Amino acid sequence: NYSLPFQGRWTVVNGGVDKDASHSWGIPTQRYAYDFVIMDEEGGTCSGDPTVLENYYCYGKEVLAPADGVVVDAKDHYKDSRTYGNGKTDPFIKDIRGNYIVIKHGSKEYSVIAHLLPHSLKVKIGDKVKRGEIIAKCGNSGNTTEPHIHFQIQDGRSFLASAGLPICFKDIQQEPIQNYHKFDPRPLPKPLEEGSPFIQRGNLVGNIIGMAKR
Repeated sequence: NYSLPFQGRWTVVNGGVDKDASHSWGIPTQRYAYDFVIMDEEGGTCSGDPTVLENYYCYGKEVLAPADGVVVDAKDHYKDSRTYGNGKTDPFIKDIRGNYIVIKHGSKEYSVIAHLLPHSLKVKIGDKVKRGEIIAKCGNSGNTTEPHIHFQIQDGRSFLASAGLPICFKDIQQEPIQNYHKFDPRPLPKPLEEGSPFIQRGNLVGNIIGMAKR
């Protein structure tokens, strides 16, 4: 079971455990991935000019290890991508992940956390990490329309050749967020059963218990 890779409450804007809610059902490695942003009560993700990265609520926020493990891959040198404020992505990216960290948690269980802030990584390949440890900051590197955290679990180290795995979370809270439709006009997936270990698009989510920092 995994914890959410951030402090506070964020909104799921992509992801779920079935085809209708999936981040990218046709891409096996990202089938059960999630994208997270910080959203205000009006359904907005920034204050002011949407082309200015620093105006986004989640930009520069701390990213946490979702479980104990060992860092097996990481990149920290890509610049933030441009944000146009209209849903388009920067055409000049070199890696869709941007800056990222891959953590091995067990046999055939690897987490990938992507779109990290340049030069914000606090860990390197070979480092052991603990659940809740601060490992980086949220940025806008890679293939992204605006700052957010991309998080997925896969059965191998390779981002391209692995299969994505459904993620069971523990000790979390979630509820539908008001005015989500102002951010995303897509129909919402059907509600999850109470006590479900899964999360999905349109929900406000957060860890219940406090966790140690590095």
